[in-house]
Amino acid sequence: MLAEHAMMETGGSLDTPQGEPIVGALHFSGTRALDNRLDIAEALFDPTLQSVVDALKVSIGSRPGPVGNAFLLRPQSEIVSGWYNGVTIRPGFSLVLSDLRYAEECVYRHVCGEYLKLHFKLDGTSVIGSDQEENVPVPAGLMSFLVQPTHSVKYERIVGESRERSITMICSKDFVSGLLSPNMPDLPVSIADFLRARASHFSYDSLPMHPQMRPIVEDLLSPPDAGALGNLMIEAKALELLCFAIKHILGSSRTAETVRPRDRRKVEELCQILDEDTQAAFSIAELCRHLAWNETQMMECFKQVTGTTISNYRQRVRMDHALRQLCDTDASITEVAFNAGYEHPSNFATAFKRTFGFSPRLARTRLN
Repeated sequence: MLAEHAMMETGGSLDTPQGEPIVGALHFSGTRALDNRLDIAEALFDPTLQSVVDALKVSIGSRPGPVGNAFLLRPQSEIVSGWYNGVTIRPGFSLVLSDLRYAEECVYRHVCGEYLKLHFKLDGTSVIGSDQEENVPVPAGLMSFLVQPTHSVKYERIVGESRERSITMICSKDFVSGLLSPNMPDLPVSIADFLRARASHFSYDSLPMHPQMRPIVEDLLSPPDAGALGNLMIEAKALELLCFAIKHILGSSRTAETVRPRDRRKVEELCQILDEDTQAAFSIAELCRHLAWNETQMMECFKQVTGTTISNYRQRVRMDHALRQLCDTDASITEVAFNAGYEHPSNFATAFKRTFGFSPRLARTRLN
């Protein structure tokens, strides 16, 4: 989860809690960490993106984005490799997209600006906390929303030997105020307090990522085009994802009174199991036993929290995993079908086309 980093030591390293290792991921020097195809310039970014640029303490090359300037940053470190992509969609609304691999555990200390952040994690696991909040694990498959008043502090520990693919939306108070009113009855208290300028400390909440969000996040992390056409796609997808996220947050508030916190945690655990169980090895009865949960209650709570059924959620996870295999591996379509839990490739092809609107063969041709 990317927030404003406190860069207190010389050389651009992170100010980490006493006894913790300095995070090598952001220990950059000049342009060594940048994509050399970018023109290095003294560029002005939207404040929501400038907070990230300032925290990194490096000269960042700019390129035209949907609004103003965007950047692409490539860490070159023994600890972290991959990329950050910062893009402004509207004034006061930016994205930081990241695909990073961590060779070792890293600890970040984030000094926050006055922003609401929405975080969508496809891969990776981290633990976050603050001086006021207990440490909370953040596994893959969650959509998180974080209220970060100015000068509040958040800590994050990234698991070593892992890959994190995620998107963080950074929203100013003015931008959020144009979309939401603090008097909305379904608005979570933390966001309402943020809009009323009453939020005094970092706060965090999460929801299982709705299946409709997953392909949008995937598309944003793997845009097919660069330049103006790519910017147009990113803008459209980002606004679509934001709309889904807001509706999901408001819907979750309406179910808060009927779904107990313990049951919500069980739903999150169930989503994590389904995200990892791409071959659909667990039956409903086995899931009930694993979670020590009544079947009727489990299915009702799952639908209330996620907005979809267990069956539909699992089907979407399997199809998304199959699409990634078609994009990222040389596995045959038959192998991809078996990995998705299908004995017959023809049945897989039918389900895949019903989900995405095109065949597995066409997906491989288009995307590769």
